[in-house]
Amino acid sequence: MSTTNRFSNGWRMLAHAVERRRHPQRFILVDQTPWQEIYRDGIMAVRHYTLPARDSIVVENQTIPAASQRHATPVLLIPPLGIQPWTFDLMPTRSMVRYLMARGFDVYLLDWGKPSQSDRELNLDTYVNHWLPAAVEAVREHAHVPQVSLVGYCMGGLLGLMYLGGHANTPVANLATIASPVNFHKSGFFGALSGLVSIPAMKIHEWFQVRLEPVDSQLFHVPGSLLSLGFKLTNPPGVVASYIDLVRNIADREYVTEYMTMGQWFNDMVDYPGATVREVIEKMLIANSLADGRIEIGDRTADFAHIKVPLLAIAGRDDRIVSIRAAREIMRLAGSSDKHFEVLPGGHAGVFAGGRAPEYGWRMIADWLSPLSDD
Repeated sequence: MSTTNRFSNGWRMLAHAVERRRHPQRFILVDQTPWQEIYRDGIMAVRHYTLPARDSIVVENQTIPAASQRHATPVLLIPPLGIQPWTFDLMPTRSMVRYLMARGFDVYLLDWGKPSQSDRELNLDTYVNHWLPAAVEAVREHAHVPQVSLVGYCMGGLLGLMYLGGHANTPVANLATIASPVNFHKSGFFGALSGLVSIPAMKIHEWFQVRLEPVDSQLFHVPGSLLSLGFKLTNPPGVVASYIDLVRNIADREYVTEYMTMGQWFNDMVDYPGATVREVIEKMLIANSLADGRIEIGDRTADFAHIKVPLLAIAGRDDRIVSIRAAREIMRLAGSSDKHFEVLPGGHAGVFAGGRAPEYGWRMIADWLSPLSDD
């Protein structure tokens, strides 16, 4: 490298390092696709995405020709609790929203909102039996269609499964889940630990009828900052390695932009309502009810055997949070005659929104949904 090039590269490194500290928002490109709110209930809202007419959309340096015709059935995206809804629209070149729109789908997104301590009583009954049905109905009415397809990531996929299992004759045509754990006790180290803890916990419950429900939900409310820390602690070497890569590539503005935007996902998590955390601990981590295919939610029983719609379940090959075994269990439990399970490259975040997600996960979902969305 010539002296001039070394000087230029050194100057860019310094400039980007300073700018990243003083003006980080210049590198963060989340939530860039235009949308309008079509429904709201408290902190929950439903978005409808729009883009000006165009011939193609660029995703991960690949040009995706825009479909000339729209599929008849729209898609409602369901994020997990605890993260921002714009994870489906991370940046213009890595946006599942834009990809699905290019593939001819009318795209909606369910925004669970930002719970605070005052929302700590939000529970699974609210999400599964009230907000999710209301969101599906809002999309159906806005799009003037009889049915909607659902695509859920992690807990978002579980909420979709529980909704379909607990509500007969839903206006849902298809369901795709990404990294959604059904058997919590089969999910790596923490799953095995939960399994061990569950043995004495279930005995105590059996002998003394001890329940977590009477315990104040405030004690279970998890701040977004703690969620962010917990997520990073699942792979400390990966966090360190990614930061070292940032230092090495600090002169590359595109690299810094991608690093900062992806980092915003993990640095800007939202609170997890205490009542929901309490239910997840008692019913999923300890009792592992989902592994039996049935769970009590409010005054309803969600039974996965009642799910009859076409189902696609995807797991990440290197997922440290939701193991392949934990996600595969839905194939045994769902009553659908048309159901498929696929293992794709990536970890818990990568299989959903990493650099290879458009080529593998997004393409697979769009290919699977396309023929099912024009009936």
